[in-house]
Amino acid sequence: MGEKEFGPAMDENVSKNMRICNECGGPVERVKKDHRFVESGLDNVVLRNIEVDVCPKCGDSPRIYRINDVFLTIAASLIAKPFELTGREVRFLRKTLEVGIEDFARKLGVDRSHLSRLENGALAISRQTDRLVRTLILLHRPELLEKLTTLDIREKVLKRLEEIKPEAATVTVELRQTPEGYSFELARAA
Repeated sequence: MGEKEFGPAMDENVSKNMRICNECGGPVERVKKDHRFVESGLDNVVLRNIEVDVCPKCGDSPRIYRINDVFLTIAASLIAKPFELTGREVRFLRKTLEVGIEDFARKLGVDRSHLSRLENGALAISRQTDRLVRTLILLHRPELLEKLTTLDIREKVLKRLEEIKPEAATVTVELRQTPEGYSFELARAA
C-alpha cells in the first residue's frame, strides 16, 4: 500500500494535504509509531518511532527512509549480537552478501543441504560456523565495519567474536533513525 496526495487538478472540495490509499482509495493518516519490520525476513526487528501511513481498510504501510542503511544496521546488529546466531539470522546475513545458498555453503565449507538445514533451524549452528559466518560477512561487506565504527562499537564487537555465548538466543533488534543514519539496540527477547 502506498499513498498519493491530491493536487490542484483533483476535486477542489478535497484538502490538498489529504492522503489516499493507493490500494483502496480510502483516507490514509500518517502517524509516528513503532513498526515490527517482518518484511526484513526477521520477526524480531522493530523500527522505533517511524512514519507509518495507516489505512483503516488496508492496514499499516511504513515509510522507511534510507532502506539500505536499515538493512546494513540490521546486519551490524546481528554481528554484534552476544549470542549464537539463529538460522533465520544466518539466512539474513547470507542475503546481505547477495550470495546464493550454494556459493555461501562453499565459502563455509559445507554442502548446500547442510546450510539449508542450518538456515531453516533443523540443525544447530556450531560456534565455529557462527564465527565464520560473521567473519565472512565482515570481510565481504567492509561497510559493516564502517557502520560499527560510526556507532563507536567496532572494537567491542570484534572482541566479542571471541566470547559469543554458546546459546542461540533470540534478541529484539530495535532500530532508531538519527541524522547520521540508523542506530540499534539489542534486548534479549522474553
